Amino acid sequence: MRLLVSSSLWLLVTLVSTALAITCFECDSVNDAGCGEIFSGDDIAKTDCKAVEVLGNMRSYYPQSGEPTCLTKYYEGAPGSSRFVRRSCFFGDSSPADFSCDESPDPLVPDQSFLGCTLCSSDLCNAASSGMPSMWIALVFALLLWLSN
Repeated sequence: MRLLVSSSLWLLVTLVSTALAITCFECDSVNDAGCGEIFSGDDIAKTDCKAVEVLGNMRSYYPQSGEPTCLTKYYEGAPGSSRFVRRSCFFGDSSPADFSCDESPDPLVPDQSFLGCTLCSSDLCNAASSGMPSMWIALVFALLLWLSN
């Protein structure tokens, strides 16, 4: 009886922790051609963010608050060059009032400018290109062009 209770409790804890976990694509467009703006999920690494989160030595580098979410960051270089995209887990505060995307240059492409980022909170949701950075840049450019006339 004791074994049955212990086994049932272990199974319940395992199922609950699995249900709360979020899985995100973990890639960048320099090392994975399929990770760019045109996303192809074939052979792209997937990360269980909860498994990454429990690594205690990371907590001093990535302060964690709330549940992890998926992040997609966009950078742009010289005209004519392709955009750099990074997809990963995000461990910071993702509430709309407190969210702030790290705008520092990415070490893989230090010469490219930060465009924007998106967060999402369902499994593998960072596969989709939201189009938000492109849309906002085009809108701002059109507005500036209209104002200059």
